[in-house]
Amino acid sequence: RRAEAERRYSADLERAVEERTRALSDEMRERKATEQRLGALQADLVQANKLAALGQITAGVAHEVNQPLATIRLLAENGLAMLPDARPAPPEVAGNLATIVRMADRIGHITAELRGFARKATGRTEPVKLGEAFEASLLLHASRLRSDMVRVIAPPIPPDLAVMGDRIRLEQILVNVLQNAQDALADRPDPQIVVTLRQTAETVTLSIADNGPGLSPEAAAKLFIPFTTTKPDGLGLGLVIAHDIARDFGGSLRADPPAPGQGATFHLDLRRAP
Repeated sequence: RRAEAERRYSADLERAVEERTRALSDEMRERKATEQRLGALQADLVQANKLAALGQITAGVAHEVNQPLATIRLLAENGLAMLPDARPAPPEVAGNLATIVRMADRIGHITAELRGFARKATGRTEPVKLGEAFEASLLLHASRLRSDMVRVIAPPIPPDLAVMGDRIRLEQILVNVLQNAQDALADRPDPQIVVTLRQTAETVTLSIADNGPGLSPEAAAKLFIPFTTTKPDGLGLGLVIAHDIARDFGGSLRADPPAPGQGATFHLDLRRAP
């Protein structure tokens, strides 16, 4: 009887030890998970502070740019006005001066957007000709596309096809996506960007694909997280801003899941203008 009692006591003690061990293990796992969540929240707070500081810096830089920009525009307009009274000049001069005026206006629009970077989006949208916005974005990359011998295959976009958004901010999205495609094609023997267009009664999707090395699973998981970049000289904000702008338009910017042997493909979904 005594031996039986000792066996029961020993068994009870072992069960108690096992239960306590499990409880301690569960507590350690929970503590570790809590520490990880705290670390993630602290990292998010740091990034939020960086974004807030960047918004203030951006607004200041945009303000300082406006004065010399206005001078450049004024001088270009004066040059255009004086051309008829001057000796015959090559026809390219007038065209170049007109381009300077247009580009100065564009920079002015962009700096206005930058000043509003730290402000809450209004959500206001209007019909924007998608073809015009795409061509303007492509024009900004034309020089590098030629020098890098990148082949761009794009369908004709109907001139009357309009989406809901804002012209300058839509171009910001396209410029960022095209920039990423070009960067991915560095040192490729046959660099190529393929653009496709899909339409429904309510939406328009513009897809931009490159034949670069593609996205790694790690990069894809952090694609739209601020200050996360694989580029040595990048800030990790371009696609983040583009993603937020698309969302402000009531659309989305997304990427295909990584696939071995395939480049990156981004899809810009936008609401079709009525």
